[in-house]
Amino acid sequence: MLQGTPRGQDTVEFGFDEVGELVGGLPPSAGVRQWWANDSKVQAQAWRAAGFHVEQVYLDRRRVRFARGERGGGHGQRARRSVSPVFSQAGGAAVRAPVGEPVDVRVCLQWLDGGPVTLDAGGKPTFAALDDVPGVYRMILTGGVAGTQPRVYIGETDSLRRRLSGNYRNPGSRQRTSLRVNALLREHLTAGGTVALAVATTATLMLAGAEQALDLTRKAGRLLAENASLVVAQVRGDAEIVNLG
Repeated sequence: MLQGTPRGQDTVEFGFDEVGELVGGLPPSAGVRQWWANDSKVQAQAWRAAGFHVEQVYLDRRRVRFARGERGGGHGQRARRSVSPVFSQAGGAAVRAPVGEPVDVRVCLQWLDGGPVTLDAGGKPTFAALDDVPGVYRMILTGGVAGTQPRVYIGETDSLRRRLSGNYRNPGSRQRTSLRVNALLREHLTAGGTVALAVATTATLMLAGAEQALDLTRKAGRLLAENASLVVAQVRGDAEIVNLG
């Protein structure tokens, strides 16, 4: 399909059903923007092998626009790829020598039930009792304004109690993220949806085959656990990730 695009035509637009013919059918997760990422997933390999990348997705109209050229990752990565490589060339591809040891990291954590999130009589989000400890948290929004497609928000904090029962319940005027999450929760719960909270206050790090505790008192450790959880949610593709817009 893409291979037949005439030379000189740099972009082409298809409906989702037409793309389904290219990749052997579309799963329900194709209704989530992350499914169309120019990464290493099977469907992305199909259009990248044809010399194209996804330039724009229109979820409301179930259409996607492809453009010539290989792309992957964010804007910063694409900009770096456009820079002429400083190493020798072989078949048009840059040949780069390995430097240092490979990064070999695995993160393991177990989500624990944090209780439901509800609205109090004043319309403010209310959380179950939370400890004043660092950790990561996940909120799954089902029903309500989300319809049949669940939504998930994953975050990290140095204090679960302050972030959730404090900032998300009573956000300050300059706390942009807290204001956004507060509005999201109120809108969803007011529409009759449910919000299930899960937390993790410990995690295990497998570093080059050696197991050790991941220090969640440090932001770097919490970000690693948060992003690992986001990657898992993205790969599963069964919920819209609110973090990624």
